[in-house]
Amino acid sequence: MASGTKIYADFTSLVSKTGRGNSKSSAAVIDPWGYDQSIASSSISSLSLAHNKSDGDSDMALRDKKAWEVAMGPGKTLPMQAFMAWMSGTGVSIFSILITGMILMSPVKTIMSTQQTFAPLERMGKSGGGGKKQDFTMQKAAFVAINIAGLIFGVYRLSIMGLLPTASSDWLSFIPAKQYTEYSA
Repeated sequence: MASGTKIYADFTSLVSKTGRGNSKSSAAVIDPWGYDQSIASSSISSLSLAHNKSDGDSDMALRDKKAWEVAMGPGKTLPMQAFMAWMSGTGVSIFSILITGMILMSPVKTIMSTQQTFAPLERMGKSGGGGKKQDFTMQKAAFVAINIAGLIFGVYRLSIMGLLPTASSDWLSFIPAKQYTEYSA
């Protein structure tokens, strides 16, 4: 390549006669074929207005969806707990008792912490919802119901293992001894 050669491109044939554009000069590049500036500017302004109107509604819908995800979360652990219970067997051994204890204690702890679980979503509602307080009662009820189902599964597991006093022979110590009126020898 020669040391003094410069590359030059002439784009003057592409310059519009209307002078519309963002360049500093009065001439601008011609719009592509089929492009209409009036349609583009009106659709952008209508989209921004729609976004501003529905911002609070979409935020509430997003928080509602997130609350349902949180509420259904304990249901995702039930199949895993059932598989662990099946793998540990029905015999009374330390491993099966520990698994059953975990199955019983995790729903109890989760039910006790229901308010703390939904607190971040409620805080988001107070600060960013424009003063609208969102009601998560249905989500909390579903959350508690799913955890109660886990608790029922744990009690059923205790029954299968024979650790619940369900037979009449389990209560013999509470039945008073029969008093005989006469003895024979």
